[in-house]
Amino acid sequence: MTNAETQLGSYFAKYDPAMVKLGKALRAKLRARLPGLFEIVYMYESQNALVFSYSPTERGYEAVCSISVYPHVVKLGFGKGAELAKSDPNRLLQGQGKTVRYVELNSVADFDRAEIEALIADAVKLAKLRLDPNAKGAMIIKAEEQKQRARRATKAARPAPTPRAKARQSRKT
Repeated sequence: MTNAETQLGSYFAKYDPAMVKLGKALRAKLRARLPGLFEIVYMYESQNALVFSYSPTERGYEAVCSISVYPHVVKLGFGKGAELAKSDPNRLLQGQGKTVRYVELNSVADFDRAEIEALIADAVKLAKLRLDPNAKGAMIIKAEEQKQRARRATKAARPAPTPRAKARQSRKT
């Protein structure tokens, strides 16, 4: 097992077994459906979400599709979902964001429905991708970078020390 897979296992450990089983099965199906794309993993602790983005680049925000595992639901997301929603005859796509839309999946069988497959095919077409069935995509874990950004943002949000506080600090050293 690779270090990334071990780290991924620790993220999954935060969820109950039923959600882990569903999340892993849907991840495997989407990886098989989107060969050659980068799998970018994010752990959003504040939202209690584990997200797998499938992108032609190493940037998760360019993802064609994603899977978000929450404590009680798994969502199949579409990066250009707002555009896809215009041609969603079954009105499956949910969400009100400017770009992203999603479909809640309650079982692996939901993923295999024809209308879900049609949405994925349309998302690939919209992204103008040609998928190579023999290509292997790399997994990139971005959770640590995300934590570092959060720490930097918190540090930057602190007020600057006053001249009196600076003087006190310099006397202490």
